[in-house]
Amino acid sequence: MSKKIKVLLADDHPVFLSGLKSILVKEEQLEVIGEVNTGEDAVREALNKQPDIVIMDVNMPILDGIEATKKINQSCSSIKILILTMYSDEAYLKEALRIGASGYVLKKAVDTELLAAIKTVLRGENYIYPTLIPSLYQSSNKQEEVLDSKVNQDILSQREEEVLRLIALGYTHQEIADTLYISIKTVDTYKARIMSKLNLNKRSDIVRFALKRNLI
Repeated sequence: MSKKIKVLLADDHPVFLSGLKSILVKEEQLEVIGEVNTGEDAVREALNKQPDIVIMDVNMPILDGIEATKKINQSCSSIKILILTMYSDEAYLKEALRIGASGYVLKKAVDTELLAAIKTVLRGENYIYPTLIPSLYQSSNKQEEVLDSKVNQDILSQREEEVLRLIALGYTHQEIADTLYISIKTVDTYKARIMSKLNLNKRSDIVRFALKRNLI
């Protein structure tokens, strides 16, 4: 029997928390190991129980979900954190990614998107609720200073920069290939070049770099 994926739930609304759990317990590979309703409890339980993933609400008492995510990521970056929120605001999304969240799902879409988001995040990729990607991508194109001149001209090619941006936005390799009309193998090659040139080790490093350079 394969090892079950341990999930910690953090939300201060009992009815929503119950509904969330009912979705997850139907999946044999998932095990809900705890339920908390404050950000402070989320941090404590995450560090004590070491779940594979925390499903984190943004608005909670004592410590909000953003701060709780930041604290968990600083202490144990191997724990994946999927943000759940009612807000589709781009600023929330950027902040969540900046402080270490691996995914961002709107509460209204939990029934249809949550399980896909969990699987994506546990593969080491970032998950962004689909309807948020276009606005985030468009806003990134409006930035006048995407990269400083050295990085833009001397380190990354224009196509490498495009691939980097799409990776940071949570696109899968297939989606990047379809968007840029290239093969998946070519996407892999560009990703390897980007990580080598920028001395990055994992996908989350790409997200942080893109945020720092205002690519997303």
